[in-house]
Amino acid sequence: MKILVTGASGLLGSDISFLAKQIMSGEKKSGLRISQILRVSSRENIGFIAADITTDDGIRTICGAEWDTIIHSAAWRSPDQCEKDSIGARRLNVWATEQLAAEAARRNAKMLHISTDYVFSGTNPPYRENDNPSPVNYYGETKLMAEQAVQKLCKNAVVLRIPLLYGMAAGLNKSDLLCGTLKALDSVKPWPMEDSIVRYPTYTGDVASAVFFLLDKNASGIFHCSGQCKTSRYKITAIIAEIFGKSMNNIVRLEKAPETEARRPHDSHLDMEKILSMGFPLPLPFAERIKSLKGEIEKSL
Repeated sequence: MKILVTGASGLLGSDISFLAKQIMSGEKKSGLRISQILRVSSRENIGFIAADITTDDGIRTICGAEWDTIIHSAAWRSPDQCEKDSIGARRLNVWATEQLAAEAARRNAKMLHISTDYVFSGTNPPYRENDNPSPVNYYGETKLMAEQAVQKLCKNAVVLRIPLLYGMAAGLNKSDLLCGTLKALDSVKPWPMEDSIVRYPTYTGDVASAVFFLLDKNASGIFHCSGQCKTSRYKITAIIAEIFGKSMNNIVRLEKAPETEARRPHDSHLDMEKILSMGFPLPLPFAERIKSLKGEIEKSL
C-alpha cells in the first residue's frame, strides 16, 4: 500500500502520518502493509510534497505521484473564515476534493475522506451515519458537497465524520483547543468562555486509529468517530484548569455564545455505534486523555 496524505502537516494529518509510519515500521500491529507514505503540504516543507491543491498545478503534482490510497484530511475548518470567503472555502473543500476523488477513481485507488459533524443542524442528536444532513453554515455545506462528490466518483470510498479536535502530533500551537485554553487560563485579563454550545472534543490520535482501522477492514461508506464526553468550551477550560493546577478566576462564563460570522450547531453529537460494532475501541474520556498528555503538553509550554 502506497499512501498519500493531504494536509499532512496539520493537526489531524500529523497524527495520521505518524501512525502510518508506525504501521510501516512494524511498531504498531496492523493487517495493512504500507510500503510508502507521501505527505502533502501546501507549502515547501522538508519531507513533504509541496502541492497547493486549490490550484491546477497542485492537483497535477498529486496526479503525478505514485499512490494507491489517499487520505484526504486537508480542508478549511474555520466556519467563520468559510463564511467570509465562500469562494476560497469552496475551492479547497469542494473543488479540490472533486479533483482528488476523480484521480482516485481513475487509478482505482482507495479514498478516505475526512468530513465533519457540522453537516448536521445540531437540533436532533445523536446523529447516525444514515441521518439526513442539514448544515447551518457554509463550512458544513461545503463538507456535505465534498462528501457527495467522493461517494459519487469513488467506489468503496470511506467518509469519516469527526467533531472538534485536539492533539499534539503537530505541536501544541496547532491545537487551538489545548493551546487556546491554556493561554486563556494564563491571561491576566478576563477571558469569556461560552457554556451553551455542546462539544465532544476528540483526540486526533483516536481519529488516526479509526482511519487505519477502517482501511484494514477494507470498509466503505460513511462512519463517525467522536469523543463521547458531552461538554462545552467553559467546561473544557475547567477540566484543563484542574488537571494543570490553574485558576479559573479570570474565566468569565457566558450562558449564551457570542454572535459569530457563522452559526454553530447547538449539539451535533455523532453516534459511533457503527464503528464500535466492528471492534473499534471506545475513546478514552476527555479528562483521562488530557492527563495522559499532561507531560507532553508541559514540555511544549
